[in-house]
Amino acid sequence: MKRLILTMVAVVAIAMQAAAAKIDSMEFRSARDFRIVGKGFTDTESFYDRLPASVKEGCREELWTLSTNSAGMAVRFRTNSKSIAVKWTVRYQVNMGHMTTVGIRGVDLYRLTDEGWRHVNSGRPSTKNKENSGVLIENMDGKFAEYMLYLPLYDGVSDVQIGVDRNAEIGQPINASPRADRSVVFYGTSITQGGCANRAGMCYSSIMSRDMDFEAINLGFSGNARCDLYIAEAMARLNPTAYFLDFVPNCTAKMIEENAIAFIEVLRKAHPDTPIIMFDSYKFPPSQFNLEQRSQLEAKTVEMKKVADHFKRDKNFYFYEGVSYNDDECSVDGAHLTDLGFKAMADHYKKILKKHIGK
Repeated sequence: MKRLILTMVAVVAIAMQAAAAKIDSMEFRSARDFRIVGKGFTDTESFYDRLPASVKEGCREELWTLSTNSAGMAVRFRTNSKSIAVKWTVRYQVNMGHMTTVGIRGVDLYRLTDEGWRHVNSGRPSTKNKENSGVLIENMDGKFAEYMLYLPLYDGVSDVQIGVDRNAEIGQPINASPRADRSVVFYGTSITQGGCANRAGMCYSSIMSRDMDFEAINLGFSGNARCDLYIAEAMARLNPTAYFLDFVPNCTAKMIEENAIAFIEVLRKAHPDTPIIMFDSYKFPPSQFNLEQRSQLEAKTVEMKKVADHFKRDKNFYFYEGVSYNDDECSVDGAHLTDLGFKAMADHYKKILKKHIGK
């Protein structure tokens, strides 16, 4: 057994040395040189933040910290390199007991094919350092292709570098996918932010973005989607094809009663004709047995229906009640979704969204 362990350690060490040597032989460019998908605001305190700097004053500290997570952002580029590597530095080195580190602070590479976006590989973050690196793919054919690199869901990044073979070309994408002229702003909870996807490309808004070819702006804030008016005011600065509101799990019935209508009215005043799609909470699996949780969800639904009734004369406002997914085989912990749950949620939401952004 001891000999086997030593052999395994030696094999891992050799593989790490080979990867390091490969990375050292490559040329790197800052991700900021290319199109950044999912970055709604340009006037941010740090480049990869999700809210404008002006929101910081008066913002709850925990919400502001979450806004510095790069959830939903991705780098679009084109290259003929046979290999692609990434170096990325995270800000906080976040760890959680119910979500993989690849999903929390890893990166996720996709390639555009004739059949659409296809997953290539994920970058696994270091367990010890904020600085990370990895070769995501090699031994390709050397033909030009387009890529999208998703950034961490539950950590921020201070720097991202794309690596290609020496003498290979890398530049801006030619294909517009995902289309910036069709965008959806997603406002919501930890589930909207991406908890607990196994990798960054599997949160539901990103799945929908790839499948329906629109740019998704992810404004999910874990535990903090409480219909704060200053968030609505920031969202109102954007000019999306649709607003998608999924805040119920973070609100009490009283919060919905007191805040939801005013929050939506801020958006509607700025955008009189933009579709606003509001969802009740999905049906958490424990609620079929936990009578207190079921009662709380039902009380929230009552208030959500009052909100929907307030906007009943608004021809571009839509309310949908929550559903369950995969016979309740959808969550990690009774609330946050597995990749199976995210795929089911994305498929459900796509059917609804197609009715409204298709116009």
